[in-house]
Amino acid sequence: MDIRSFFCGASSSKSPGHSSSSDTEDKIDSNQSDTEFLEPSPAKKRVIVHEKHAKERLTTHEKSKKITASSRKYNKKWEESFNWLMFDKKFQGAFCKVCRKRGISLQRTGGTWISKPFTNWKKAIEKMKIHAKSDIHLLSCEAEMAAATALQEGSVIQQLQQINDEEKLKNGMAIKALIRCTHFLARRHIPHTTNFDELIDLIVSCGAEDLKGFLERARLNATYTSKVAVVEFVEAVGLWAEECLLKRLRQASHFSIMADECTDVTTTEELSIFFRWVNMDGQPVEHFLDIVPLKATDAKTIYSALVEFMKDKNIQISKLVGMGFDGAATFSGKHNDVQSLLKKISPHALFVHCHCHLLQLACVQAANATSGIKHVYITLTTLWTFFHYSPKRAESLKAVQQVLDLPELKVVKPSDTHWLSHERCVKAVKASYSAIVTALNNIYEQTHAPEALGISKALCRPSTLVAIYCTSLIMFCHKWRS
Repeated sequence: MDIRSFFCGASSSKSPGHSSSSDTEDKIDSNQSDTEFLEPSPAKKRVIVHEKHAKERLTTHEKSKKITASSRKYNKKWEESFNWLMFDKKFQGAFCKVCRKRGISLQRTGGTWISKPFTNWKKAIEKMKIHAKSDIHLLSCEAEMAAATALQEGSVIQQLQQINDEEKLKNGMAIKALIRCTHFLARRHIPHTTNFDELIDLIVSCGAEDLKGFLERARLNATYTSKVAVVEFVEAVGLWAEECLLKRLRQASHFSIMADECTDVTTTEELSIFFRWVNMDGQPVEHFLDIVPLKATDAKTIYSALVEFMKDKNIQISKLVGMGFDGAATFSGKHNDVQSLLKKISPHALFVHCHCHLLQLACVQAANATSGIKHVYITLTTLWTFFHYSPKRAESLKAVQQVLDLPELKVVKPSDTHWLSHERCVKAVKASYSAIVTALNNIYEQTHAPEALGISKALCRPSTLVAIYCTSLIMFCHKWRS
């Protein structure tokens, strides 16, 4: 069936009731030429046109969609709302110039805005607002502002150079006052970290204008009144004093060294070091320099500690001419002890046994050989135990000393190994003798303690008084001779 017969059949099928007219039309159509153009019916024309328009509309929508997607790009006006925004033509994307300059990397976003360009232009405004409120961006802005301020004001050295000479002088006087206050507390064994603020307030209230002006001008974190600053002041004074002593010691032609080991409250072995030399005026001087921790107390360890200390402080060991130690075998033996090892370095150095230690040994031997003095030391030891372990009894003794207008001295325990203890014990008992005896009698009347009565009777014996007087005289003569 060709196209002509198809359309003719379609037209005839719509009028089945008129067969004669249809036959006539078929005859007429059959006579027409095969090359004649046959147009479709009006209904078919409408269907074809509708389908054509639908295809054209679909194609237009797709084209517009593609055009819209490809036409979105960076808008220069965004920089007016976000001054940190910048566009990089090389990467064809946006960056945050503040975060990018500070070198901060955002791990959660894979480095977008910093190391990777931002290209999501559809959600550009939303993403820009989120980044502007992020913690990393805010920190970067603060750092940028601080850098700009420092650049404008100059470095710390430049700012100090801009201060006039008068202000420098006032600040220097204030710092000197703070250091002197620290030195005052340290020399009098007053806790400097807890009393420094109160001392400064007292000085300011008494009219220290330079210090008052300095504290008012300085910032809260730069007043140099904190505990850390006080400790630094003490360390600075110590370093300054040590350097001054070392300078004088290095200028001396010869010197002697004295040392002794001891154990502190933390059970750490330590070595205290003293030096004695003749100053420029020809007068002998003696100064303490340092306390060195020890790993052991044998002769080689102590010798190594002394040699290393003198090398670190740039002290010439060849100038050593004298050594003063106690009578322990570690220091004063004949072979492989401290003094013999030091003589190998400085052969002219002489070893001198400590006179105070010798006096202590002599007193102990004399006391053990003499029953009267031995009983006196036993009585003094019992007296120390009686008041030391009872705060109530110690307060009674203190009250009696105040009433009798006597010095408030505590009783010291006499020890066979500490030579200073005997001198201090005898001195305290001699100065407060009447107060001690009165306090013992009062305690016995109130509590009927037999120890109080026994110690009181022992102190009132003539032999005890003579022993105390003679012992104090020996101590005084030795002190005067030294």
